[in-house]
Amino acid sequence: MREPSSPPPSFLFVDADPRALAALRRLSRHLPGDKRFALGVREAERLMGETAPSVVVCGYGLPDGDGLCLLNCVRARHPRAACALHTTHPPSRGLREEGITWMDRAAPPQQVLALLSSLS
Repeated sequence: MREPSSPPPSFLFVDADPRALAALRRLSRHLPGDKRFALGVREAERLMGETAPSVVVCGYGLPDGDGLCLLNCVRARHPRAACALHTTHPPSRGLREEGITWMDRAAPPQQVLALLSSLS
């Protein structure tokens, strides 16, 4: 959670499914801060080059790469960024050790919104 004097968060949502991105766009519309949306790794990297994200939420399977690999790259480049893997089933290897939160794709909207708020 950010301190009161810090700037609003910058969210980056990455998913191969335009419907999932649209749902995240609707869900996050009232959260403070900038929100950007990408359909794959290349687009996400371009957006990160424009503005460093403070929160990255990423689907697992992307058309041009692996979402977990993207989040690990984000953690390496932007260690203060909060990262969440948005998928139905968490991967077998530990996300917590990598500093990545699991966000259940099947979770009710209020639970997803609460997690987004806690990450920002």
